Amino acid sequence: MIALTQFSAPGAVPARLGAGLVAVAAMLGVCVGVFGAGIGFLAFAALLPVPIILRDYRASVLVLTILLPVAPMLPPIKGLNPMKFVTIMTLGSLFLREAFSTRRLVPLPRVLWLGFVLPVTWGIAIAWPHIHEGVQNYPALADARSIYDPWAYAMARYAKPLFYYLSYVFLVSHAVRHSERPDRFLWQLAAAMVIPALAVFYTVATYPGTLLDVSRDREFMAPRGLHANEFGMMLAAGAGPLLFLGGGAASPAWRWVSRAAFALVTAALLLTFSRGGLMSWLVVVLGYLLHHRRLKTFLIGAVMTAVILVAAPESMKERFGTGLHSGAFGDVSNVEKDDLTAGRVHGWLLLAPDVLDSPWFGRGLGSTQWSTAVAAGHYKANHPHNIYLEILMDLGLVGLSAMACLLAGQLRCFGRLARNSALSPNMRVFFVGARWSLLGTLLMAATTAYYMPNAAQFPLWFFVGLALASNDTGCDRPSGRPARSARAA
Repeated sequence: MIALTQFSAPGAVPARLGAGLVAVAAMLGVCVGVFGAGIGFLAFAALLPVPIILRDYRASVLVLTILLPVAPMLPPIKGLNPMKFVTIMTLGSLFLREAFSTRRLVPLPRVLWLGFVLPVTWGIAIAWPHIHEGVQNYPALADARSIYDPWAYAMARYAKPLFYYLSYVFLVSHAVRHSERPDRFLWQLAAAMVIPALAVFYTVATYPGTLLDVSRDREFMAPRGLHANEFGMMLAAGAGPLLFLGGGAASPAWRWVSRAAFALVTAALLLTFSRGGLMSWLVVVLGYLLHHRRLKTFLIGAVMTAVILVAAPESMKERFGTGLHSGAFGDVSNVEKDDLTAGRVHGWLLLAPDVLDSPWFGRGLGSTQWSTAVAAGHYKANHPHNIYLEILMDLGLVGLSAMACLLAGQLRCFGRLARNSALSPNMRVFFVGARWSLLGTLLMAATTAYYMPNAAQFPLWFFVGLALASNDTGCDRPSGRPARSARAA
């Protein structure tokens, strides 16, 4: 109030407020006039935070953290993609800020470029001559010609995922560095995971059928833009830090918020009926029990597990127990008889021989779509339901080795950060949970799809951003060297 009376003339504040409201109303009118009522309001919502983004890019990092997990649910706006718009504006705001600062921008670590970006770049180059084959291999696909246009395919499967997620890691790392209280960014993970969980609850609640029908319909989450297993992967990956913060955060408020978020995420995960997601979640819970190694913790965990097993509805028991019967491991001759893996092993046997066609460098990004089994009509999906087999088919042994080194390095990185006394207690606990989440995701990767960045992997990219912020080269340094701290005043 003192500042306002000293530097503002009488009536200046109401005048500015009025001018701001007029500008907002004019922006809303233009958006509605150009895009129509429904899309216009979404466009207006995307444009509204522009002044805030330009003032402080860290505010829009929060927006991106909320948007990335739900991006597949957003309706497309031709000419104004909210993700692209907010990402470019945030990068521009950061570069403008640093242009007038003595601080330096810290690039993404070498290990990320060499272990991920370089292999997938040669992958899209190798794939280029084969992309058009998808038109013949998927004749039932109505828009096959537009999907398998080489430029459109490269943008959708290569350029856009790399741009959004590498930009996000870069922005998160700098936002945390420039924050006086980096712990606040941990709240963003809870918010980002609760929204997809609520989407699962809403979808199940509005499904036109019983819970048993939901469990048998593996496409029930398709209206939300992701497969149920992808929601399972996302929620299980986000559960790790939430569980560890719920048990070991520095303040009661942190612990209770984390516990509440973990409970919501767990309930939503169970409602996805994703067996791979449950397997990943169990790795996180096992990691928590092994980390604490207290009798009380084991007893509470055992009691809670028993209660969940007894109280679970029959639909969950049926779904999670699928294939667990006598002879379940014996017949993978066709999809129908392979209950335990839902036909996955049968599919792997069909696709695996293609690895021998180019064992060192693979046959390009998305090579399942021009594989021998798909061309012959023996396999229908566009991925092998196994990330390791997919990498081997697409990028060969060289690409698989590069990514294995990257992931092993990231696990070591999280472990070192969890023991780094220069970090706050909350940050150290967070990285313990992140490490177990990554281990759980690596287990689930044997039964799921897509190693290229996507919403299902969002928590892992959030972890990488925080790791890069906590250690200027993203743990790409000998473990004996201490991490630098670069905090804004």
